[in-house]
Amino acid sequence: MSKTGTILKTILKSVLFLLVLTGVGYAIYQQWQKIDFSQVTIRLVPMVLALGMLIGVSTVQMISYRMLLRAYARPPGWLAMLAVAWVPPLGKYIPGKVAALMAAMALLKRFSIPTAVAVSVVLVLDGLAVLAGLISGLPVLYWEPVRQIVPWAWVACIPVIATGVVCLWPSVFGRLINLLLTRLGKSPLPRLPTASEYLVPVLCAFSQWGLAGLSLMWMVESITDQDQWHRFPLFISFAALSQTIGYLALFAPGGIGVREAILLAGLTPLVGPLVGLIVPLRALSQIVVDVMLACIGLGILARLKSSPGTIPATSSAVIPPSDST
Repeated sequence: MSKTGTILKTILKSVLFLLVLTGVGYAIYQQWQKIDFSQVTIRLVPMVLALGMLIGVSTVQMISYRMLLRAYARPPGWLAMLAVAWVPPLGKYIPGKVAALMAAMALLKRFSIPTAVAVSVVLVLDGLAVLAGLISGLPVLYWEPVRQIVPWAWVACIPVIATGVVCLWPSVFGRLINLLLTRLGKSPLPRLPTASEYLVPVLCAFSQWGLAGLSLMWMVESITDQDQWHRFPLFISFAALSQTIGYLALFAPGGIGVREAILLAGLTPLVGPLVGLIVPLRALSQIVVDVMLACIGLGILARLKSSPGTIPATSSAVIPPSDST
């Protein structure tokens, strides 16, 4: 792409991001004006639980990260993996969403993980998270308020979920990733993980959306002072769909704006004007948790760097190819 084309593309993305942000901000402001703050009390316990679940999401992602690395190379220790998993996500707030991948590759290189393996593992984890997010989010189409607007949208759930399940099968997903790597000019995966090696990352991919749903549910409970357990499946769908679509929206750093638009649409029928408080609080909580975990990760890196022998200098940790699929 020419320099002029790149500039125009950047301008278009920026304009689109500002339009979405302005629209969502105005919608939140309208709901905010309707709130009777004299009747609002933030409950501490559900709020702490909500923040704890956001930390749980990042921890589950770290477990998935390390288990999948084991299929290709000798992974860093658990403490080091906290840094590898928690520092790069700050890059998602940089336009283009490439910074997170570059940061992950740089950190893994410090722990003797070859670049090809690092790229492959990050792409696999992203693919698993997106597929699991779409599968977890699509059932919201069965929800009555949605069916009143798009009555036949639920029909799309069955083939999409079926396709997603097929794509998650190790041999199928591995070949799809290899095709993508080839198109990107990268080396294909040195081997395909076995079904047992894929099991934990797949379970983690779905578990993270369960934890994200719990976080959203408890955040709503902290503001509404009402038990929301009977709506837990809905909250999983809202969290999964908003985060996944936000991630796929390349023009929105960190999914900001897109994520909030989906949550506004989903939560308004449940909580009314209080959505004007819940949605920005949820966005702020995510940023705070991301920054806090990144700081912890940087502290771990500094500690490992100051300890002789904790970060190997060589890079020959690739596991030999296997015929297993």
